[in-house]
Amino acid sequence: MEKKLELAKRRSTYAVGTFCDTWALSFRQFFPLFIGWIVSLALPVAVLFVTVCSGLFLDYKAGFDRGAWWTIAGLLTPGLVIGWLWAGWNLIALKVARGIPVRASDMFRPLPQMLSAAAVLAISSVLIGLGSFLVIPGALLFLKWQLAAFYIVDRGYGPIRALRQSWHDTDFVFIPLALLDLMLLGIATLSSATIFGPFMCHIAFTVASAIVYTKWLTDEDNPEVPKLEEA
Repeated sequence: MEKKLELAKRRSTYAVGTFCDTWALSFRQFFPLFIGWIVSLALPVAVLFVTVCSGLFLDYKAGFDRGAWWTIAGLLTPGLVIGWLWAGWNLIALKVARGIPVRASDMFRPLPQMLSAAAVLAISSVLIGLGSFLVIPGALLFLKWQLAAFYIVDRGYGPIRALRQSWHDTDFVFIPLALLDLMLLGIATLSSATIFGPFMCHIAFTVASAIVYTKWLTDEDNPEVPKLEEA
């Protein structure tokens, strides 16, 4: 137990290093990250407009004087698009963290990843939102499921397995990950009154999570990160 605590203390120093690396990468790779962020935000809005208008038209042709089944389907469709692009956005951040060139096709993931990402996003958003009423449970769920998307796009895990694996693996990096999130939250709070700050913090947060997944958990050849499992 003492060895594990000592390794946890040593590992906590990587929160500061990762915080600095996050901003350096985010600014150095700003263009692909910005394009990915814009696409993942704007395209679902465009899809929502088209599908809802189409649904209203089809319901009108079917004899309804207001939105009905087709309109509901039009409202649900963007949810899958959000999950699809959310998976692609996390893949772009992961490739940036690993120093791999980003391609436009990275935004558009295969159907299994789209469905898994949509399910993870729905489950985590609802439960974290409910937990946020009590503050601490919401923050805990957010931290424990913070890496779930990377297990989907990197290993092809399904939604439940990705959530479970993220929950398990964050045990090994809980303290430094919490410190890293608090530092990023502080920057986001300070910059919330600016136009540029909030979206840049969102980009940086995703990049930071990708660095945690890549260099804290899955890079077995990284000599700078002591593994808690070795104790």
